[in-house]
Amino acid sequence: MRAALAGSVLAVATAAGCFSSAVEEDCRTDRDCGDLVCTRVGDCAASSNVYQLRVEWTVRGLEADAAGACSSVGELEIAVEDPTTDDQHVVRPVPCNAGVFFYDKLPVGFTEVTVSAFSTTGAFLDSRRASALGAAGVVRIALLP
Repeated sequence: MRAALAGSVLAVATAAGCFSSAVEEDCRTDRDCGDLVCTRVGDCAASSNVYQLRVEWTVRGLEADAAGACSSVGELEIAVEDPTTDDQHVVRPVPCNAGVFFYDKLPVGFTEVTVSAFSTTGAFLDSRRASALGAAGVVRIALLP
């Protein structure tokens, strides 16, 4: 169910245009990159230099889609960063109860993941960081808002 929900969230949010970078993007689709692919951070890259990353989270030890788990959380922010360049890509809003966010084409340097929770009024609640290095494409974050 999580995978289906994550795909739906990504498709709906992408169509709504709310997943964009705060920095200028080189590309929006693969057509903008010639023989390269357009990554989810808006850069063109060789397909051998991208990977898939699944970001999963729990809230106070509960699966995010469990009843009441996200009741105090209005939205999440997911940031991926390349620690060698300090380049960062931020996605907000992300619905808390989705429990998962998927990047299908992330540049290999973007290995640091931060998930931040905000209340329904926008107040900061919690933030946790993890590395995708050695994570086999799945990063798990335990939020404690």
